[in-house]
Amino acid sequence: MAITGINGYSNYQYQNTLNLLRLSSTANSSKAIEAIKKLSSTSSSSSSSTSSAKKTFASTTDFLTSYQSELTALESAAAKLSSSSSKNVFTDFQAASTDEGVATVKGNWRLNGDTDITLNVQSMAQAQKNVSKSHYATETVEPGADMELKITGAKGTSVSVSVSSTNENGSAKTYNQMYQDAAKAINAQSDLGVRASVSNVDGKVSLVLTAKNTGEANGFTVTGSAGAADGIENAALAAQDAVFTVTENGYSQTYSSSTNNVSLDYGRIDAQIRGTGETKVYTGVDEDEVVSAVKNLMDRYNSVTSILEGNSGRGTGAAAHLAAFKRGMADEKTLKAIGITYGEDGRMQLDEDKLKEALENDYEWTKETLGGQLGIAERPASRADTALSDSVQSIVNKDLSSATSESQSGSAADFKSSGFQYFNHFARSGAFNLSNYYAVGMLLNTMA
Repeated sequence: MAITGINGYSNYQYQNTLNLLRLSSTANSSKAIEAIKKLSSTSSSSSSSTSSAKKTFASTTDFLTSYQSELTALESAAAKLSSSSSKNVFTDFQAASTDEGVATVKGNWRLNGDTDITLNVQSMAQAQKNVSKSHYATETVEPGADMELKITGAKGTSVSVSVSSTNENGSAKTYNQMYQDAAKAINAQSDLGVRASVSNVDGKVSLVLTAKNTGEANGFTVTGSAGAADGIENAALAAQDAVFTVTENGYSQTYSSSTNNVSLDYGRIDAQIRGTGETKVYTGVDEDEVVSAVKNLMDRYNSVTSILEGNSGRGTGAAAHLAAFKRGMADEKTLKAIGITYGEDGRMQLDEDKLKEALENDYEWTKETLGGQLGIAERPASRADTALSDSVQSIVNKDLSSATSESQSGSAADFKSSGFQYFNHFARSGAFNLSNYYAVGMLLNTMA
């Protein structure tokens, strides 16, 4: 063994061998792509055929980059349907309501797939509202109709409002002026829990007081002399809690809530009450999500097949992968049962209505057919994994052979050197031996 390194390599040759080893790693390794680029750049000017070799390397790099991207995308698409994946569409349960006029619902990450609830709403939560009598906005207030009001909010906070019926110059105010002055004084009390406004309908105005929050506990009282705001002391709409009954597994229980936002199924479902009546609340898989996942899987599978059809001549590995993908994801009878057929161009196409019909008629069979242990999604996932695990040397060995014959540079010639073959075999013997090879070789090079 020479002191310059294992197998007699110089430091330059040893580094080149490392690059070549990276080239023989898996197709999804970015180092393999970088190795090709580096090899292309080092074989730059030794002969007139260098330009052709560099073009071959560049073309090979582009293919491997695209192939890696397509295979990775195919694996992701298959995972969306595979039962072996924790994030497949069949575990992505959605909450739904049969009558969104009664309640709309939204689930969270803790949803179960067998939820079936009956929600009966007897009353909605509402905020108290008091409304004065209406008058034409420009109508002047009668003399002596001053407002001397005391409004007490839910938390015991109160405010006294005093509004004169005359202006500073002694002229009578209009109803609009008085109501605006009253609203301004009331709204200045931010902690009162009551909001004041002036309603204008067909030229007639009225003073409106509304609780900021719904529920009986958030009501308020109005006392004193209403004056021009006659009627404001009475509630036009009383403060009210939502009252609803939940029936699940044959057991019913009635609840009340100060708001219309309530929780069901132990907090797994958030419901927004929209009206009184009855609705069914359930969880299940969104058919559209399944259809989308199947369509994406088909598109990715078709895409990988297309790229292989245009590049199978690059190597025996690429040709073998094409043959595997050409065998399809399943037999035509099985595919047809879920709406997948082959077009005239040989590509798969999906009848979405047929797939939805299969999901509705026999959900469990369709689910198993698509994502089960031996389901449709497992085959493309397995083929993609095999392709990604294959060595670059196998996938594009014809490209590499062609590049070697076209270039006379030392870097290209090393593709067939005994040193590279020895190094490649050494790497296959295991990570432990490879680590030793690296360490000893680098140590000897350093000593040299």
